[in-house]
Amino acid sequence: MKSSPSARHRARKFAVQALYQLHYLETSATQVVKEFVEDNDLKRADVAYFETLVKGASAQKPALWDEVAKYLDRESSQIDPVEESILLLGAFELKDQLQVPFKVVISEAVDLAKIFGATDSFKYVNSILDKVAGVYRSVEVGAVSA
Repeated sequence: MKSSPSARHRARKFAVQALYQLHYLETSATQVVKEFVEDNDLKRADVAYFETLVKGASAQKPALWDEVAKYLDRESSQIDPVEESILLLGAFELKDQLQVPFKVVISEAVDLAKIFGATDSFKYVNSILDKVAGVYRSVEVGAVSA
């Protein structure tokens, strides 16, 4: 069954919350996913995609964050955990979910920043992920720019 855009959007919303939790808890991504599935109504979310996002972003966090950090205008430690979770999620999708167009990944991240982030954090998230897209999706970004 193909997932609807809104089911994927819901999966991303839950994934940001799960990655945020992982920022503070000393537990595994598998455990957080299990708890989210048990504790939340995920019927209208793409649960498989949620699991892919949380486990993938968590497993690749050091490498993904190294790429994101190149474009930050401050120390990584000064990035709000909500923004960190959104940037991590976006970077993971840009790197590993190639079936999702880069513009969709960035648009979704901007929407998540508008929902969960500080007032203008969506602008920051947009600018960072735009640069990360140039690294992970250089061919796709180049084709759109041409």
